[in-house]
Amino acid sequence: MKTYSFDFPYRIKYYETDKMGYVHNSNYFRLFETGREETMRHCGLSYDDIEKMGVMMPLIEQFAHYHVPAHYDDNVIIRTTVMGMPQAKIHFHYEVFSVQDGKKVLHCEGWNKLCFVDEKTRKPQRCPKFLTEILEKVLTEEQAITSCQNKTAF
Repeated sequence: MKTYSFDFPYRIKYYETDKMGYVHNSNYFRLFETGREETMRHCGLSYDDIEKMGVMMPLIEQFAHYHVPAHYDDNVIIRTTVMGMPQAKIHFHYEVFSVQDGKKVLHCEGWNKLCFVDEKTRKPQRCPKFLTEILEKVLTEEQAITSCQNKTAF
């Protein structure tokens, strides 16, 4: 399967934590969205660009598995992977992790799927050609890890 991964560094905000000082479980889905937006932007296409071309991408499935809590002010990496060439749906996988004492600490992992909908008719459609053309340039057989700042060893 061809994939594409992008690492986005992120610092946990105070408002994202609960009374125990942990990132609240619902905020991991927000981190997934941040990772997805930044991954698409890194590929050369923002959500705004996609919507201006008449395509909406509603979320249709989502899952998260929580591991070790992240805390306020932690520096984490949001690794987003596009899982294959989309047809009628696009599948993203996520890892939110930090590096502590040289070791990867996985806080949360999950996935979601979005479909493609015509903005005017609100009917489902196949992945638009402009998006498949961009993804064909970045999807590779081996999972290549790129970063907007520097490569992460994990």
